[in-house]
Amino acid sequence: MEKVLELSRAFYGVLVPRRFRKNFINKVAEHLNERYSIETAIGLAIKELKLR
Repeated sequence: MEKVLELSRAFYGVLVPRRFRKNFINKVAEHLNERYSIETAIGLAIKELKLR
């Protein structure tokens, strides 16, 4: 879980607030289950939760 948050910080420069972390991790997991790469899954989760 922490690795996903670190990657979102490294790739996109986005710090995920605590209140969004559970939803963020769930969205990333959903996209990974749909066979997206980790970078794409993180980007889509950021876009869906409007964190940018």
